[in-house]
Amino acid sequence: MKRYKHASNKKPTERVSFYIALSICLMAVGFAAWSAYSTLSGTPQSSDNTYFSSLSTENAAVAQEMTGVTVAETFPPTEAVTQAPTQPESDEQPRIIVSETMPEEKREAANDDVSTPLKAVLKISENLVYPVKSRQVSKPYSEDGVYSKTLHDYRAHTGCDFTAEEGENIYAMCAGTVKDISVSELYGVILEVDCGDFTVYYCGLDTDFLVEREQEISTGDTIGTVGHIPCESDDGAHVHIEIRVGDQLVDPLSVIGSDD
Repeated sequence: MKRYKHASNKKPTERVSFYIALSICLMAVGFAAWSAYSTLSGTPQSSDNTYFSSLSTENAAVAQEMTGVTVAETFPPTEAVTQAPTQPESDEQPRIIVSETMPEEKREAANDDVSTPLKAVLKISENLVYPVKSRQVSKPYSEDGVYSKTLHDYRAHTGCDFTAEEGENIYAMCAGTVKDISVSELYGVILEVDCGDFTVYYCGLDTDFLVEREQEISTGDTIGTVGHIPCESDDGAHVHIEIRVGDQLVDPLSVIGSDD
């Protein structure tokens, strides 16, 4: 009983000190909680551009769709052919594509040295005749890039195109042996004639063949009619002629006689 009375008789200054100390403790706890909250609130949110820039392209694209934040997307380079221009560009570097009329397995080296175009032309001693009556050239031979209206790209034109009506007769440019008759996805029906030192390829014939394999033909014989050339369909009806001496291509116009 005496202890209780003694405790209740504490001085007012002692009670004030106790409450001050308690207040200081509560303030310290509150300051610590506020500091912790401020630190946590500094984490990047979904609207922070720097956060999205650290994501992969795929995830960033998803985040972009969800939040509306603009994120630059990068794509790996591909080898796919891009949309070609509707007209040839004068400052564009031509893209050369080798002619596909002659299958790779048939390209055998010649026995003699014909490593240059001039030597190849000199191997052809006779004068060839025009394959069609018009004698008109719609597209000349060119080893440089020529714009293709059908394929919308640049490629070497390793033959010579002669204008003719569809169904018109095609004549043998020289005597020889029909070595092969084949069909190409690009050039249509191809008639291969072995003329000894050189080979003539008549491309774009109709399927109604007038000759057969191993048949001997003479200069001026009718060997077929003008058909269709898929890779040159926008150039109008014509026959595509290629001449090779071994692996060396020859401009057909350089071996056609001027009097024929």
